[in-house]
Amino acid sequence: MKVNAYTKVLFALVILGLADSVYLAYVHYAPQALVCSSTGIINCALVITSQYSVVFGIPLAIYGLVWFIVQLALLFIRRNNDIKIAWSGIGLVAVAYSAVSMHLLGKICEYCVALDVLIVLVFITYLLAIKNQ
Repeated sequence: MKVNAYTKVLFALVILGLADSVYLAYVHYAPQALVCSSTGIINCALVITSQYSVVFGIPLAIYGLVWFIVQLALLFIRRNNDIKIAWSGIGLVAVAYSAVSMHLLGKICEYCVALDVLIVLVFITYLLAIKNQ
């Protein structure tokens, strides 16, 4: 199986996203382990413990973890770009929710923003890969 540059980039983005998601899931259940700034507008602790950090009783970090695990699996599917784009689009909805949540709180979580950026980059990379097939 030939691995193209887009697949390599996607793999790197997904691994980074998995690492960030695992960390956020861990600190959701063990907040004392959180390492971040809590001064001014940057306050990760406030963001990840806010009412917006749990949806249907499940922490957003768990949703992110599942999203990146599925993305990893999708890397091994040769075709079916529609599923890849659709799943990546679901990630964009999560990014919008994250951005609105942080706006409503008036605080930013650097780990959450990093995850949001990775999700957007995965979507863009899929679009570029499909365009250049």
